[in-house]
This record gives sequence, C-alpha cells and structure tokens, in this order.
Amino acid sequence: MTSPMPRASRGRAVGMWRPRIPTAKLDLMSHPDGDKHHFVPRSYLRRWADAGEVCVVNIATGRRARGGVGVTAMKRGFYDIDSHPDDPNVVEKAFGSVEDQGKRAVDKIVNGKAGEAWPLLLDDRVALGAYVALQALRGPDQRRRMQSVQDDMVKRESRFVEEYGAARWFENRGMPLTDQHARDAWNSEIGAGKSLVDIDALYHAQRIADGAEIAMNFALSRYWTLVRFGHPSLITSDVPVSLSDAHDKRGEWGFQNAPSISLPLNRTTALVLGAVHPSQSAVETEALLNGAFDRELKGDKIWAERLNARTVHNAEYELYFHPEDAALMPSEMPTRDDS
Repeated sequence: MTSPMPRASRGRAVGMWRPRIPTAKLDLMSHPDGDKHHFVPRSYLRRWADAGEVCVVNIATGRRARGGVGVTAMKRGFYDIDSHPDDPNVVEKAFGSVEDQGKRAVDKIVNGKAGEAWPLLLDDRVALGAYVALQALRGPDQRRRMQSVQDDMVKRESRFVEEYGAARWFENRGMPLTDQHARDAWNSEIGAGKSLVDIDALYHAQRIADGAEIAMNFALSRYWTLVRFGHPSLITSDVPVSLSDAHDKRGEWGFQNAPSISLPLNRTTALVLGAVHPSQSAVETEALLNGAFDRELKGDKIWAERLNARTVHNAEYELYFHPEDAALMPSEMPTRDDS
C-alpha cells in the first residue's frame, strides 16, 4: 500500500503519511427488511442473551426487566426517511453489510484462543474499525447531541434577532426583507418553536455518511488492546462504544481526540483503542495497521470495574447484562443532566 488516503481522511491522525485503506462505505440503496430499527445490532446483543433474552435496566428509573433481543435497543422508524423515493427503511438496511463484516471479525476474536486470534489481519481490522465507527455514530445519543447543538444555535440566533432585529438576520443571509416581513417570517418559523434544521433520520443519516469513514480512520490510527477475562465480567448498553471515562463529561471527546475508546465484545472480552498514534513514516504506519503495536491482556478486577464504569457513564437510556450477571450492575444509576 503506497498511495495516500482520500482527501477527507488526511490529517494528523497518523502523521505525515497515510496509506489507502479499504473502506466500508454505506450503500444507501441496498438490502430489504422490516421497520424495527435497531441502534444496537441484534447479533451484538445476543452475546449477552440467555434463550434470546437480555436483562435491561432503565437508567432513569432503575427498573429491571428481561427483553428479547429483537425488541431491545430498538425504536420503530428511528431511521425512516419518508422522502426516499423507493424505501423509507433504506438507512437501517444499509447498515447490514458493515454489521455482518464486523460480526465476523468479532467472532474470530471471541471464539479464538488467547494468543492465537490476535492481532487481527488487516481486512478484519478494517471491518471491526468500520463497525466501531458506525456504532458510535448511529445511536440515540448522537440524535440528542445534534438536537442540543441545534437548540443552542436557535437560542444564539434568537438573541441576535432580539438585539438587531429580524431584518438584519435575513439580510446577513442574502435575503433582504422589510422589517415587518422579516418579523413575520421569523415568528412563523423560529418564533413558533421550530428548529433552523430538522434533526430527523435524514439529517442523522447524512451525518453518519459524512463522518463514518473519518471516524474509522481515526480508529485504525490507534493502538488496539484486547482484554480477555477468565469469567463473565462485562455489561453493555445502548451506546456500547465509549469515548469517555467515568470522570469525563459525557460527549466531551470525539474519535480524533478521545484518550481511549472501548467496546465490550461479549461478557468476557473487550476492545480498547488507545490514543491516536502520529506515525511519521510509511513503515511505521504499515506496522500500526497490521497490528504490530497491538497487545492482548488478561483482564482483572480493575479492568472490569473501569470498563463497566465507562459503559454506565456513556449509556443513554439503558444498560444490558446477561441474566446471570446481575452482580456486575451498579447499585445506583447515574443521574443525567444532558438527556
């Protein structure tokens, strides 16, 4: 591999030189199937299931229940694009190939013996990197953050209109209007509680399409550590990819600057991506991508506590665990000031 990365993926992630990496593009015109939209794959949830059911904890209430993997981490119509000319479910269906390839890579890890399934071959590493990136971008936490950004923007623009008038606001955007027309237009839209941008499935899909490849490349630009436990030690959540430690502010980090990224792979195995490595040569980057700096560790109580604390901290609405692993759950649920 000697050619540079596509323009959108260049930058400081792996230093001054980046190879062309095979990418997992979202094909928004593929796959047929249903309208139950899972923001966590069923194949992933099954790794915590007993007889097809996982235990679910509602973070807001602390209530516990058992739920089938088919109806867990799911919202009907979450990815519906009503304006799509052929199929409103096209986004949900487009995730299938990334999920399938990622699942195969995870299967090789969790079914392999310690020291034999790691590091991954490059194709499997890319597949798992794409899986991690997609999972981090597709969930309800991202939709909430997008809406939060939009709400802040509306507040800021509303303050501008209060100070300088609606006519100035429209004029700054190349739309000269009389004071009355400008005020009427503003009041009929923003003044009526509407957002400047609709944060819907189409908007979310566009953000995923824009960010998935970049996020994947930053994932591949890190050292990877596989942590294996000798007994069931891990829980998961509706936001299984964690970018923040328990002491961090939720949403503080992104794929480029997060000190670490973690993903429980099953009850006994977790993937931890370390800091972005600024490779300075083709040889060093080649070695990084082929797992030369990756390591495999034996998990202990400290690792389990840290990983589970990250999972709880980064979760949005729900935590998931195997019915036999109730002892792993915290005694108190965290409070949320950003949901």
